Amino acid sequence: MAQRVTGVGVRRRRATTKKQREEAARVEIEKLTRQVGQLRGRLTEVTEQREAMTLPNLEGKTVEHTQYGAGTVSEQKDAVLTIDYAGRIRKQKLPFVIASGCVTVDDSEVTERCRKISDLETEQSRLKKEIQYRESWISDLQKQST
Repeated sequence: MAQRVTGVGVRRRRATTKKQREEAARVEIEKLTRQVGQLRGRLTEVTEQREAMTLPNLEGKTVEHTQYGAGTVSEQKDAVLTIDYAGRIRKQKLPFVIASGCVTVDDSEVTERCRKISDLETEQSRLKKEIQYRESWISDLQKQST
């Protein structure tokens, strides 16, 4: 009985044809396009929620920093706080500085609002990256199928 030789020098048949690969790419592109649409819808919702929330006004309030100690917010321009820690002036950014716990305020509502805003901004960033990744994947699939 003759033994069948495989390996070196033997041409193997392609598992899929060009037409099958193009069809698989088309199906994947459609799936990714639907996912991008859903992600864009979620991004719109998160963006609207974030825009509805305003940063608290902390000007004149006393705060406590984990490293610098007690301080007073001497000025607030948009999200930037200027805080005087016993003559040491520091500029820090809302809502991150409160949401992270570096600076505390005696107002739980302010702390909770800053945490919520920070969470929404993090979610916006994550969604934007996910959309960009999937759009890049779609673009790669389109290039391969042409």
